[in-house]
Amino acid sequence: MKNDFQNVIDLVGLVSKDNLRYVDYYAEAGFGIFMPTVGFCEYAITKAHTHPAYSFIIYFDYSKGIVPCNVDIKEGEYLVQAISPDFPHEEEEGDRFNRYIAIFISKDFYEKEYKHYSNSRAMYMFNSFTVSKNIMLHIEKYINEYEAFTPARGDMLVHISSIIVHELIRGVLKLKSKDEVSIKRVEIEKIVNYMHQYFCEKITISKLAALCNMSESGFNKVFKEELLTSPMDYLINIRIEKAKKLLRSRSKSITEIALECGFNSLSHFSSCFTKNTSTTPREYINTYK
Repeated sequence: MKNDFQNVIDLVGLVSKDNLRYVDYYAEAGFGIFMPTVGFCEYAITKAHTHPAYSFIIYFDYSKGIVPCNVDIKEGEYLVQAISPDFPHEEEEGDRFNRYIAIFISKDFYEKEYKHYSNSRAMYMFNSFTVSKNIMLHIEKYINEYEAFTPARGDMLVHISSIIVHELIRGVLKLKSKDEVSIKRVEIEKIVNYMHQYFCEKITISKLAALCNMSESGFNKVFKEELLTSPMDYLINIRIEKAKKLLRSRSKSITEIALECGFNSLSHFSSCFTKNTSTTPREYINTYK
């Protein structure tokens, strides 16, 4: 049985764990989900790199595509760009890393499912298309199942990954389903993605409410109904999770990490970290020696 990282190599190529130290990944045989969380994927910014698998990049900021977007993106949709195996490309390294989700699908798996729709060859060179934001529900289910280690986990992961693959194929072939995404859910998803992208900056309730054209009280109510927690508690949890990854990497001081993750002081960071994890940042680092 292959270990998890061999599954990563089979999908991504000759990548190292160090290349992915700022990336969360969930990879099984033939299928994987990768998300930069606190910095660039160092393999993604390697010039003219390739992958042995098909890759589909789901963007939360449509202006950040590797190539310019040439499709009309409606409310309730994500922009996706598709890349075929062995096609050279690289992500441009800017001042800020771009948050996205990259889905890698082995050549055999993707082409087998694609044959249900077309006998033509699936060939993508940053082909742009859209998918319903409902795909995020399946991605979240996959990640939750991946981390749960419950009975029949393997069967469930195969099932969920197959749904995601078919959603992507139908998107690239413009075979849209008729299901509607609730406006409420779409707006909260937009805010969650904004928090993940800009967690290091000053974020206020008034700013978040304005992003979805709601009053502050209305926004707080809808957010809590959808996610069962307040917006600021959710944001602090995001910042703590980002900080954990940086603390484990040991690449920066605790003060640098605190400021980089959006806390205005080391004392504020330490207080929030201890409240959320029942341990101090220093104690947390020491558990990973």
